[in-house]
Amino acid sequence: MKMIRKSALLFAVAGTLSLGFTACSSNDDPGISEEDYTNKQFGNEAMAACTDLTNALTEANQAIVSSQLSAEQKKELQNILNANVDNVIYPTYKELGDDVEALHAALGTLSEKEISQKNVDDACAAFLKAREQWERSEAFLMGPASDFSIDPHIDSWPLNRTALHAYFGNPTAEIKDESILGFHALEFILFRNGKPRKVAEFQGNDTYPNFTDIKGSDELKYAEAVIKDLLNHVYELEVAWNPTNATRLAAVKAANLKYQTEKGLSYGENMRSAGDAAKSTFASIDVAVTQVLSETEGSCLGIANEVGTAKISNPFQAGDISYVESPYSYNSITDFQNNIRSIENIWYGGRNGKNSNAAYSFHKFFQSNKTAVGRKVEAAIETAIQKIGRMPKPFVKYVSKVWNKKFEDDNDFDVKE
Repeated sequence: MKMIRKSALLFAVAGTLSLGFTACSSNDDPGISEEDYTNKQFGNEAMAACTDLTNALTEANQAIVSSQLSAEQKKELQNILNANVDNVIYPTYKELGDDVEALHAALGTLSEKEISQKNVDDACAAFLKAREQWERSEAFLMGPASDFSIDPHIDSWPLNRTALHAYFGNPTAEIKDESILGFHALEFILFRNGKPRKVAEFQGNDTYPNFTDIKGSDELKYAEAVIKDLLNHVYELEVAWNPTNATRLAAVKAANLKYQTEKGLSYGENMRSAGDAAKSTFASIDVAVTQVLSETEGSCLGIANEVGTAKISNPFQAGDISYVESPYSYNSITDFQNNIRSIENIWYGGRNGKNSNAAYSFHKFFQSNKTAVGRKVEAAIETAIQKIGRMPKPFVKYVSKVWNKKFEDDNDFDVKE
């Protein structure tokens, strides 16, 4: 099958290198019966909830763009955009960089003789924390994540295990294939069946099907290269929005990575300057709000739609078990919920969702202007998080049981560019 990159997916709205981290362990839910794993109601309700959310976001955006906004309302909307930049985007990317640094510190340049189980466990913990921040950024993939193709570079899936195995047979100094880079390559190296790998595998050979000829020492060298690449690109995301961290900016420049808009601004200033055609890529406040709320890609609507019509639907409804995101760490459902929480954070103007109590937010704007429309979005956010969370965990087991397929059965990828 063709390797599918997230940034290339375009889905219709009407049917396109998490939850907070608690432990680096299996997500199996003891409250779920074996019968639940073949019950399609859970998946159908989760997809329907995502559709309801995309529709509500469309309605909210339309309520803004179809209105004759007063000067005061335009100013409030600009303050809302500014609040999202300051209170959501900046700190999310800053913490993402911190967490990938912790991942590098845990695994770093360790050889098979130096590594301990604690190193593996710490790396898994850091990975899941970084994963939480990344998934909570997907409502604002507009900007550098899209413009500089950072999203597909660090978060392409499914992991091309055939290409990865071939790489170990002929390693190169630079890994150019995005299907074996980023989060999901590291996930495969670090996790098995939702748990940290045993350190003995890094001191001997892998035990995964078709990888038993691969040395753990080679996997450690590979992980180091992937982490370094990931670190540069999460730095790129941070400084592209907010170039105040001199150390991270220097690293981005040293890696010859892009970090400014076509007009030479940071993406934070670009958003703050919406409506100033001489400075910003957003010709008006309306255009900026639409990009945040309801563009096909890189927006709140874009990720709600992707969760429902791709991340869940492709494996659950279409039976493409290979398409399960985060199958090795059993983190899929947490990823999906965090995607919706990224929307919640943008809507409420802070990183604590509806408890953020930001001075300016879409929540307060609609509360004052279009109360019923705002409530519809907020109810849809809450329902989507709830319905996604009701799906049996781990998701890879759920869709495997629904389709009576093993995840490993689809182990052959024909990547065509």
